[in-house]
Amino acid sequence: MFLICSRMPPSAIFSKEATMERSIRPPERANYFFALLPNPIAAAAADHMARALRNWLDLSGNPRGIGKYHVTLWGWPERREPDSEELALMHRAAGRVRQDGFKLRLDEVATFAQGLEKPALVMTGQDSVIGAERLHDALDRELRAGGFRGRRSPCHPHLTLLYARFRTKAFRVRPLSWRVADFVLIRSVPRRRYEILGRWPLANP
Repeated sequence: MFLICSRMPPSAIFSKEATMERSIRPPERANYFFALLPNPIAAAAADHMARALRNWLDLSGNPRGIGKYHVTLWGWPERREPDSEELALMHRAAGRVRQDGFKLRLDEVATFAQGLEKPALVMTGQDSVIGAERLHDALDRELRAGGFRGRRSPCHPHLTLLYARFRTKAFRVRPLSWRVADFVLIRSVPRRRYEILGRWPLANP
């Protein structure tokens, strides 16, 4: 009997095993949602607010970063990605929405998803987010008129600044506002840039 000993160093073996593990790991599921994107000035202001609050509250979480700030209008509620027919339905429903542009004003900071280990530190508002709530209602109405029968997507308009082990009651801050002229459909995969699948203008922007 012959014993064949590998001359490959242990680090190389572990590296190969890690590579194989990554190759068989299932891909992360993408999220799909309609959203409002801040204009460049508002996005920079959101990033400045996130960094200022992180320092002031001594938080460990990192700001979401420019390119990630958004206000969700309607999120795909199923535990799977939509198929091609469902994506087509989402596009048709968005194209049927009729609403004027509006000013969105976020003037409160709060924590959402309190049950999570790292809740979301967000900017939100009261009466100043009615335009976003109406746009959510219009999208949900058109989706269901088009045949969507899934769970209802809740609407609490907010812009997430960061995630951290921190909880607080709502408090007022300097307002973040911009004129909303359109809305988008986003495909989001963790740690990647957003993919914009569609954009629809509002009337009288």
